[in-house]
Amino acid sequence: MNYPPPTTPTPASARNRRSGRTSGEGRRASLSRRAHGNRRKKKRGAALGLAWWQGLILAAMAFGVVMLSYSYSQAQSSMRDLERQRQEQLEQYQREVRSHQVKYREEITYYAALNRIDPAYVAAIIKRESDYDPRAVSRVGAMGLMQFMPDTFNWVAPNCGISKSDMTVIYEPENAIKMGCYLLKYISDMYDGDPLLVACAYHAGWGNVNSWLKNYSADGKHLTLSQIPKDDTRYYAGKVLNAYAIYQQYYY
Repeated sequence: MNYPPPTTPTPASARNRRSGRTSGEGRRASLSRRAHGNRRKKKRGAALGLAWWQGLILAAMAFGVVMLSYSYSQAQSSMRDLERQRQEQLEQYQREVRSHQVKYREEITYYAALNRIDPAYVAAIIKRESDYDPRAVSRVGAMGLMQFMPDTFNWVAPNCGISKSDMTVIYEPENAIKMGCYLLKYISDMYDGDPLLVACAYHAGWGNVNSWLKNYSADGKHLTLSQIPKDDTRYYAGKVLNAYAIYQQYYY
């Protein structure tokens, strides 16, 4: 019996030749497949890295939006508080303006003009001295709208054509305003019309004011409110200046 010849394994080179490929081409194909696989891995890695950075950026943006919203809310709250404070201050100032009554306007205007004084300043002195009570008497005995002490009354009255025999004439508003304007003019001439110094001298006497100018003033002619060493005079002068500003703006 005839048997077929034994089959001999075909070498790879023969298979490659039959398939039309050489061994070099096979290696190149294998390398190409590996390179292609590596590229796919790199792309997946890059995609994962990009996704991580995108997530971080989105998280940062979200945090920024939250903080911006919080800051805006805080700013809105602060603005509301500031507006409320301003409104309260405005209402308080308006109440203060209304509290600055004006009486005896004709007399104040006439005698202020006669003595070349701002009528608003005369009104401020009266407001602070007696609050427009013509029969006011202080604890130390000062009397009338502009609070004259007996010694001052006795000196000023003859200069205003008023008898000094009876000090109760100071309770007459016109007499009080006439004498008060004369005294303010006298003091004003000493200090070149400086409203702070005039108020201090009207309250504490020009002897004290001259001493303060000598000891506390930089130029010997002016003082600031904080330089006034006497507490009650500093308080008094501050109130007069405040009232003066209100009377100037709203009444004269």
